[in-house]
Amino acid sequence: MAAQKLLFPVGFLVMAAIFIYLYSHSELHLFFPQKGNPNGSHRTLVHSKPEASRDLLSDNFRLVIKVLAYDRLESVTRCLESLASADYYNDRVKLHIFVDHFRIEEQGTSAGPMEIDSKLMNAHQILQYVDDFDWEHGEKEIHYRTHNAGLQAQWLEAWWPSSDDEFAFIVEDDMVLSPLFYRYLRALIATYYYDPQNFSPMIYGASLQRPRFVGGKHGNKLKVDNHTRLFLYQMVGTWGQLLFPKPWKEFRLWYDMHKSK
Repeated sequence: MAAQKLLFPVGFLVMAAIFIYLYSHSELHLFFPQKGNPNGSHRTLVHSKPEASRDLLSDNFRLVIKVLAYDRLESVTRCLESLASADYYNDRVKLHIFVDHFRIEEQGTSAGPMEIDSKLMNAHQILQYVDDFDWEHGEKEIHYRTHNAGLQAQWLEAWWPSSDDEFAFIVEDDMVLSPLFYRYLRALIATYYYDPQNFSPMIYGASLQRPRFVGGKHGNKLKVDNHTRLFLYQMVGTWGQLLFPKPWKEFRLWYDMHKSK
């Protein structure tokens, strides 16, 4: 339990770093009008059908699902089963599962032999499950760490884009996804990354998490599109995070420059 209690503050640190980067590099308003439209009509998610979004997607488009797991077999089971049940439009989608190693020491005290044996058994059960898990939508890869990395390192080291057409969807193992999540993400990518009318280098991706902080509470009001219910937001969500390749590379390089200062 002690290890789980550390997940929130550690995760908050990496999310805070991403927020600082976005805030210092962005002049975005929370919602802005379409380019060249004097009436200020809002950007909308228009490519909801698979054939429409496919017309905009690059031939090299590729999405990788990154599942961050730790020591919860029931949670990762629910998460992976929901991912396997989603509709991927016959696209090939890679599944990359990161299983973090358990902690040998908890708050400065070493675990005893019986506790270590129990943790080993739990870790091996998780590994056995993900090894046997059938992923028919593409390639499956498993990364089992030799030492406990923690949630921050799990996030930061999960992905380095192999191209400007590779996207990552970060999923922590306590999430359950809608069968339509991929349809939604693919439409977002087609509309806000590949469509030149909607593209902005300031958009780093999209979050499926409900925002917990109300931007503009004491200033400008948050404007939500009445049709799509989409809006721009300068905080990163840790649950169900779609990352665009170019902004993520920029953030990682920025993080490398500032982490030791």
